[in-house]
Amino acid sequence: MPDVEGRQVPFENECNQNTGMMKKTYFLSLFTLTLILTFPSFARDKNKGYRIEVKIPHLSDKAVYLGYHFADKNYVEDTLQLDHKGRGVFTGDSLPGGVYLLVMPNMRFVEFLVDKNNQRFTIETDTTDFFRTLTFTGSKDNTDFLHFQEQLYRLNMKLRGLHQRLSKNKNNTDSTAVLQKQIDAVNQQTKELNQQIIQSHKGTFLAHLVQAMTPPDVPDFHLPEDTPVRDSLLWVKRYNWLRDHYFDGVDFGDERLLRSPVLQSRLNQYFNRILIQRPDSLIPQIDKIIARAEKNDKVYQYVVIYLMNNFQKSTIMGMDEVYVHIAEKYYLSGKTPWSDSTFLAGLKDRVAHIKPNLIGRKASDLRMETLGGEWVDLWELQSPYTVLFFWEPNCGFCKKSIPKLWSLYQQYKQKGLTVMAIYIYDKKDEWKKFIEEHNYMDDHWINAWDPHQLTNFRVNYDVYSTPVIYVLDKNKKIVAKRLDVDILKRFLDANIK
Repeated sequence: MPDVEGRQVPFENECNQNTGMMKKTYFLSLFTLTLILTFPSFARDKNKGYRIEVKIPHLSDKAVYLGYHFADKNYVEDTLQLDHKGRGVFTGDSLPGGVYLLVMPNMRFVEFLVDKNNQRFTIETDTTDFFRTLTFTGSKDNTDFLHFQEQLYRLNMKLRGLHQRLSKNKNNTDSTAVLQKQIDAVNQQTKELNQQIIQSHKGTFLAHLVQAMTPPDVPDFHLPEDTPVRDSLLWVKRYNWLRDHYFDGVDFGDERLLRSPVLQSRLNQYFNRILIQRPDSLIPQIDKIIARAEKNDKVYQYVVIYLMNNFQKSTIMGMDEVYVHIAEKYYLSGKTPWSDSTFLAGLKDRVAHIKPNLIGRKASDLRMETLGGEWVDLWELQSPYTVLFFWEPNCGFCKKSIPKLWSLYQQYKQKGLTVMAIYIYDKKDEWKKFIEEHNYMDDHWINAWDPHQLTNFRVNYDVYSTPVIYVLDKNKKIVAKRLDVDILKRFLDANIK
């Protein structure tokens, strides 16, 4: 799915909450710079172009790159061939505000800020001591940004050392108490550093960036020691506060945050790690965040695409309900003007296959013919749990799964488990031979098929590959889906006593 500038951008990586985006500058990590032609849809002011002079004496006659962040990826904006003195100038139409990169031939890089009134300055450094010699001329924001990164780096290194010592002394109560006190002090220094930048640079991109990357400070909640289930109540209070206040410092109307790793990192942390991973917990917050993003068209587009991609690729069972919600409320309702008709038609078809089999819904009835020529009706099966196993004998994964499922069935059949093993094709002889050779036949193991395709099982159960496993409760509601047999065993162990 394209990003707001028309590229295909996956959304995997997350910044560390303590080091934020700054870890990339000081760890000198290698990264992949995407060398593509970009056609940004951000408005450019051709009357006020950028002019970024570069002075790196030990890089004579070498090429350097002007790059920029976009979420967790980096892209090339411009290329510059330095002269024999290691000097050159990047020039062009005005750049959209954001966090940019000066990238050396060895892929080491330095980050700096570009904004509407911060596009004409000089970057000077020396490869013999890359960061200690780094200076900015003509850009107070970048000089202050550099100083901020240096201070943040020192605090993070101190914090890392304390955590390492804490790990080694975890069995020594006195030492851990002292170390924890020191850790709290460094964390407090970090908060104060962030607040100092925010207060002293009000109205600048630097202040907005630091504000957006600063994790919220969860207040201390107090309950009497004799409160029943006190720890659980405190957890709920902290969770609810963080759920409602996590993005207090993020201005969703500021599209400069798109050209930084910060917004993607915060979204990733919130939706994948902080919120309870259930549709009823996620969907209300998705709608709230998207509503906040509507202040800016580009941020809105990015947030909707990020959330769609995030829950489309989720491996957590039940997240397809979240995917369907985003698809229907935003894409299929006409609220994504960037989507073309071909994409929307494909999405509509995909939703039609997913929606009938969401967890919690009653499974579609299946009236099918058995291997013995009788008829079986799914809804009429009396069983505390019914496993639907869609398969075919020439599928390699099916051949590995079915003996495990048979063994599991033998373990639980006396406790009422029923398996409906559904052959998805129409070659009866091939199917019959496989079952009889392996003796997969028993009272509550039902071998069924739909030779005339009357049940529409492929759509109703989203069967586009095999094997596919569903678990239904006694009322034939879907309680689990698309499990492998090992996970199915853990589910049955936990639910059938």
